[in-house]
Amino acid sequence: MLGLALVVAAVVLAVPAARDLRASRGVRERLGRARTASGEVVSVGARDGHVLPTVRYHVAGAALQTTPRTPPPGTRYLVGQPVDVRYDPEEPAWMTVEAVPGDARPPAPRRGRLLAAAAAALLVGAAALLALG
Repeated sequence: MLGLALVVAAVVLAVPAARDLRASRGVRERLGRARTASGEVVSVGARDGHVLPTVRYHVAGAALQTTPRTPPPGTRYLVGQPVDVRYDPEEPAWMTVEAVPGDARPPAPRRGRLLAAAAAALLVGAAALLALG
C-alpha cells in the first residue's frame, strides 16, 4: 500500500515537469524554423510578472497583432518602438520579440519542476525497494 502511495505521489510530481519539458521542446522547434519580421509596439501590458508588448507585424501581406508567446528579455518597451519578431511560418500568429538579433530563446524549465521530477524518481525508486523487500 505504501508503495502504491509513493508511485501516485511520483506521478503527481512528474506530470507538470513533463509538460514543461514538452513545452520547451515545442518552443525550440518553432524557433528553429522561425522567420524574422519587423514590427512595432502598439501597447504595453504585464502578465505573470513580465512586461509584455503587443506588437503589430506583417507576414505575407497580412497584418498580425499579438503578444510574445515566450517571456521576452527584461527590456522596456515604448508604444511606437520598432522591434524585430521571430514568428513561426506554420502559424504566423505565434511570435516572440528579439531585443537584439538572436536573443529569442525557449524558456528554461522551472527549477522547481526539475526538482519535482527528481523527487518523483526518488519516490519510484523507494517504491521499487519496498516491492523487493
